[in-house]
Formats: sequence, structure tokens, C-alpha cells
Amino acid sequence: MEIKMAKLHACFVIITAVTLFLPDVSQQAIQYEYALFKNGMCQFNGDSVNVKQSVNDIKNCMRWTCYRKNSTHGLMQGASCGVVVAAPPCKVTPRTTGKYAECCPRIVCP
Repeated sequence: MEIKMAKLHACFVIITAVTLFLPDVSQQAIQYEYALFKNGMCQFNGDSVNVKQSVNDIKNCMRWTCYRKNSTHGLMQGASCGVVVAAPPCKVTPRTTGKYAECCPRIVCP
């Protein structure tokens, strides 16, 4: 009886791990930064960004979008790559620099 329970417990742990840690699609990570709002645009990293316009941060593989908070401040919403995990024999490609989301890690299977 004890051996059967140990096998059942091991199966439960494996099924739970697969369910929780091996999704094919990862959720993107979201960040927020306040920006000065001048002439109807967010002032961000030396650029003027129109409301609801997105700009790419090539170095960090992110996309930033401007939203108006009030007459003097905007809110920049940054989207970056989420966590990607793959089950063997599949592998995860590393994040690169470039246009978001083309630079995000990907699952590659043989």
C-alpha cells in the first residue's frame, strides 16, 4: 500500500509541474513609468511620444506606449518578454536585441 501511495504521489507531482510550469505561451511582463506630458505627448527617453503611440526599446526588447494621466504627466506602459519554459526535447531560444516581440525567447522543438 505504501509503495502505491508513493507512486501516486509522484504522478501527482509530475502532472502538477507540467500543468504549472510548461505552458507554450508565456504572459508578457508589464512595467509602468511616469513621464512628463507636454504638447499632448509623453516625453520619454528624449523622445516625444503621441498618446496611444508605441515606441520600441531595441536594446531592452520592449515596447512602450504613452497614456495621458493628467495635464502635466503621462504614463508609459512597457511590455517585455515573459518567462518561457519548454519541456525536453524542446529548447528555449535566448532573448535578443531588436523589435519587440520578435526579440523574445521562443520554444523550438526538433
